[in-house]
Amino acid sequence: SSALAAPAPAVNRPARSTPRTTARPALPAVDGAANEMVACGERAVPASDKIRRIVSQINGTWGSNVQVYRSVAAEGPHSIGGGCIFYNPDALAVLLGLRLNLTDPNVLTPMLYAIFAHEVGHEVHRDFDPSRAAVPNQIKELEADRFAGYTMKRLDVPATGLSPYWSMTGDEFGIGASHGSSAQRVAAFKEGWHEAEWNRAENSMPVTAATEQSIAPEDSAAAP
Repeated sequence: SSALAAPAPAVNRPARSTPRTTARPALPAVDGAANEMVACGERAVPASDKIRRIVSQINGTWGSNVQVYRSVAAEGPHSIGGGCIFYNPDALAVLLGLRLNLTDPNVLTPMLYAIFAHEVGHEVHRDFDPSRAAVPNQIKELEADRFAGYTMKRLDVPATGLSPYWSMTGDEFGIGASHGSSAQRVAAFKEGWHEAEWNRAENSMPVTAATEQSIAPEDSAAAP
């Protein structure tokens, strides 16, 4: 879920469920296109070095082994059951440049960490497992936002200036999925950051309470 002209992809497309519950190796595409493969049921090519490094750092924080691929389809960042997350560089450029109007290089890289940490969160939280089937999609998305904030603090990636952009990914901006309102998404992200700052468990409080409880003073120069 994971934010002028034509509708652009959401920051994080809703997590897509598939029957797979364990990671499977990518298989060569039937058409034999150079570097193309099928990963977790989706046509893809290898991710860029920069994106692989970001996801590797996130995996290192959680001991996870989520694989990232560059999707052939022009879709926003998303995750699929089976341990795979995807992005398309053209769709990502539209999202960051046109929808969010994000031009500040000091915010661009942290935003990439936030986006991909959100997607890894779906995998770490096992959102595709049958045991999570009854959890509302909005709760899963807000928990992934919280996971992103928590992860960025753990990695010491500055989140300064991120909130105004993250707020533009709320449902009221017409992203077409139940990710939560701007206020809910920003509050969940900040909740995660502060839980890590206080050295508490990522899920130490319900994500639905994030907008109801006061946020600690932003005493860190890197805080969102």
